[in-house]
Amino acid sequence: MFRNLYQNSLAAGVLGSLALCAGSAQAAVLSWQYDIFSGFTQSTIGSTTTHYPDPGVASLSWGSSTGSGQSALVVNNPSIVGASVDTYIGGGTPPAALPYLGFSTSLTHHNHPITGSSLTSATLRAEVSLTPTAPAGPTLPTQITAFDIAFAETPNVNNCSFPSSSQCDDIFVLLGGLLNQSFQYDAGDGDGLLTYFVNIFPITGGVLGTLSDASCAAAGQGPGCIGFQTRENQSTTLAFGFTISTEPLSVPEPGVLALLGIGLAGLGAMRWRRI
Repeated sequence: MFRNLYQNSLAAGVLGSLALCAGSAQAAVLSWQYDIFSGFTQSTIGSTTTHYPDPGVASLSWGSSTGSGQSALVVNNPSIVGASVDTYIGGGTPPAALPYLGFSTSLTHHNHPITGSSLTSATLRAEVSLTPTAPAGPTLPTQITAFDIAFAETPNVNNCSFPSSSQCDDIFVLLGGLLNQSFQYDAGDGDGLLTYFVNIFPITGGVLGTLSDASCAAAGQGPGCIGFQTRENQSTTLAFGFTISTEPLSVPEPGVLALLGIGLAGLGAMRWRRI
């Protein structure tokens, strides 16, 4: 059902952008204030599943240290409250630079050799709010979205069963997230609902993309899974940014495979009207 809503919204947005091509630059909201907060609300370590009350916890740790400490997964929320991002008028390639680039949540994996039980899955809860500032308008309803993460703590051996840069990389698979998520907003200026498109993509740190079939299998997932691998005995941070545009964005391969809805994908297929 969600997929159908998204497809319908995307089709409507494309048609709308064609019809409003001449006037969208004047009618669109040009700037937004945003706040993002994420936390883990569920984890499975070994055979034990734990639920954490909203808004979730900032870190998960597991295993018994062999000298370097436990392994851990940490959410790093943006440090700036009420940051601003401008609407990109048009589509094409994401303008990954200020003022069109907003900063979203980042994830850090502290990958240490451990013994004992390991993390196998987690749920990341993302809470996002947007407030139009140019022209000014009321804050849009806060969107809360949950994303599932599959994780494989791999054996530390010389011959890995999948492509690896260490002995052996751990594997994360991000489940969910769509390209060109869209929402509609009526600024109350007589132009009615306009469609905006949101894209999230990694801007620094680890490489997020389509993993090899062998890596997907090692993480218990089917071919074509999207995620990233982290080297043993290192800390890897994957930072995400986002853009808001008036037309669908497109990026060349392999970047299109890296666009993941961490944080703002909950805006998909939603409509807001200024009251």
